[in-house]
Order: sequence, then structure tokens, then C-alpha cells
Amino acid sequence: MTRFTLALVVTAALLSGCENNRECERARIDLAKTWRGLVEGASRRQLAGVDIEGWKWVQGRVALLESSFATTQVTWNSADKARGELTSRLPGMQTDTPANLTGYRMSVQSALTEQDAFAKKCR
Repeated sequence: MTRFTLALVVTAALLSGCENNRECERARIDLAKTWRGLVEGASRRQLAGVDIEGWKWVQGRVALLESSFATTQVTWNSADKARGELTSRLPGMQTDTPANLTGYRMSVQSALTEQDAFAKKCR
């Protein structure tokens, strides 16, 4: 009887881990896609013609965040560094309209919140 109970507990633990792994993998892929959208957004901001060098820099940082979550081996150190640099520089950015800038900043904040949730659950 004890062996049977132990087998059930081990099986339940393994199945629970598999579900968590699937959830974490889905969250990682979604996060990489979110950052990909922000790379494209930074590219559009460059095309607006205001602060082109600044937006090129933002695009590079956001691309680094995307690549940090692009594979199953998440590069947390790179992601943390890029995140810090991005959050410190983004408030000083300029673009063609205040609405575009506000929208981009809100999208970055949303991505950072998504990243925090992923880290809390899967790091």
C-alpha cells in the first residue's frame, strides 16, 4: 500500500512539473513575441524622423530583451541589464507625437510587467 501511495505522489509531482513547464514555455514564447513587437515599434519611431539615434539605441535594447527570451535557455543577466538601461533612457526619448511616445512607453511597461510575472513563475 505504501509503494502505491508513493507512486501516486511521484506521478502527481511529475505531471504537475510538466504542466508548469508547458505554461512556462508558453509564457516565454509570448514574452519573446511581445518584445518582437516593441522592436518593430522602435523601428517605426525611427521612421518618424525624430531622435533617430535614440530610437536606434532603444531598438537595440529591446532586441536584446527579445533575444534573451527567444530560446529555452533564458539569459536573465542580459535581460536584467537591458531592462535597466531601457527604463533609464526611455523617459527622455522624443518622437513625432506625444500619443505615439505615450503608447510606446505603456507598451514597454506592459512588457516589463509580463516579464516580471514570467520571472516570478518560471525563474
